[in-house]
Amino acid sequence: MYDEIRKKAEKKVKAKMAFYICVVVFAFTSGILMMLSFYLPAIAIWLRLPIPVFIMVLGIMYLSIFGLPFTGTEGEDWQEEEVQKEMLKLYRQRKAQLPPLDELSDEEMLELRELEELEEKWDRGEDFV
Repeated sequence: MYDEIRKKAEKKVKAKMAFYICVVVFAFTSGILMMLSFYLPAIAIWLRLPIPVFIMVLGIMYLSIFGLPFTGTEGEDWQEEEVQKEMLKLYRQRKAQLPPLDELSDEEMLELRELEELEEKWDRGEDFV
């Protein structure tokens, strides 16, 4: 299970790195196209035409990889931090999925009942002290 989650997290981090590489490549290419369009004004419209397409592609990539709105800071070991974050998210999602009740043992059923009682107390706002 750990290896599967780690692979998914690494895949997500690689997608983020691919986005950053695309940003650099598209920015460099757009800069070159803008310089050429100022140098060759007769065909400037054709040289500037790909730039909005680059922006749309980057926007779609950003939303598909990061979601809405991304507010994170980049540290020294950014990739490993991102892998750990993605692994934690995937682990929590998998943990949240409870097995069917007929597959639970008697001990697990008792723990589940205790958990339900605690959740009821939390809903009522009672203190546990």
